[in-house]
Amino acid sequence: MVSKICIVDHDLASRDYLRECLEREGHHVTTLDSGYQINSYLSEEHLNILILNMDSPGVKEKGLLLEIHKSYRPRILMIVSERGDPFLKEAIDAGVYGFIYKPFNLKEVCTMVDHLTR
Repeated sequence: MVSKICIVDHDLASRDYLRECLEREGHHVTTLDSGYQINSYLSEEHLNILILNMDSPGVKEKGLLLEIHKSYRPRILMIVSERGDPFLKEAIDAGVYGFIYKPFNLKEVCTMVDHLTR
């Protein structure tokens, strides 16, 4: 199923790599480079999936994930470079559906997205 996805990642190479992969699968993808842009974007667009890089500026802002989950209701996946970060538990409590670990396994990413769009 085709869905609208937004990728928030400060790393241009990672952001474009994921975007190209998901667009090949037929999804409509928008990219942002920081968490500070999310609220204004989400107030204008309806998304199915939001992919957030945990290390991008503004993503770990207190309450951002809860606000996104409560107000806009997209399914949230989080890009993580380190396992065991205490923020991961907070993210799960705030409604994150799953984690994408670096280095990316594109087959796993596409499978997760496919599962969330059903």
